[in-house]
Amino acid sequence: MKKLLRPQDILLLFLAGGIDAFVEFKNEPMASACKNLYGWVPSRYRKTNYFQTVYHSLRTGYIEKIIKDGEVFLQLTPKGNKKVLRKFSLFAWQKRKWDRKWRLVIFDIAEVDKKTRDNFRAKLREFGFGMLQQSVWITPYDFASDLREFIQALSLGENAFVLETASIIAGDEKDLVAKVWPLEDINQSYQDLFSLLTKLRGREQISIEELRKIRSQYLEILREDPCLPKELLPQDWYRQKVEEILKRLR
Repeated sequence: MKKLLRPQDILLLFLAGGIDAFVEFKNEPMASACKNLYGWVPSRYRKTNYFQTVYHSLRTGYIEKIIKDGEVFLQLTPKGNKKVLRKFSLFAWQKRKWDRKWRLVIFDIAEVDKKTRDNFRAKLREFGFGMLQQSVWITPYDFASDLREFIQALSLGENAFVLETASIIAGDEKDLVAKVWPLEDINQSYQDLFSLLTKLRGREQISIEELRKIRSQYLEILREDPCLPKELLPQDWYRQKVEEILKRLR
């Protein structure tokens, strides 16, 4: 995936329940949100910039303020929820039953059009495609219509092709996945974080600084996670175990 998480992305994901676990997108108000949100943001984001993000998101209608029992809550609006699902559609796709089909993109873009080629590769990464070869990318998800529009917008009709296959004739599917995505390394990172969280869970109190580091580490791992269907993941995938503990560390 390797998606850049901007401050507004983190805010919307937080209110959607996304940083706790990218399992369900739901409206989830949080008391004293501004104060708490800063503790959940990677350290490279300045506090003042994050408050500006809250203000901007309120003005654009992605979030709203509500008063409950005399306290101010921030809540994701339907407009904000749509933005989360649109921008981070891989998490929604991962919840669906896989149709067991593969989509391949094959392209040949000349060196003189390097900028176009780089933009095209960036879009493929955004859609969750993995690179099998320099000009051959694959994904188990159906982004054909969105990708078709992007290919037309870049006038790549003669240089890029999208194919769909329902089976792999030769070779093991898990071996193919391992060649394209570094799942073992990602899972090891999740496992290391799980070990850390297991130690912290036994403590009575965790500081805001520790919580910030944990969230930052989780987000960095998540940026690398291709969010593949469960059928393609290692049997002992640690992401869910990490998320279950993170839910309790609010």
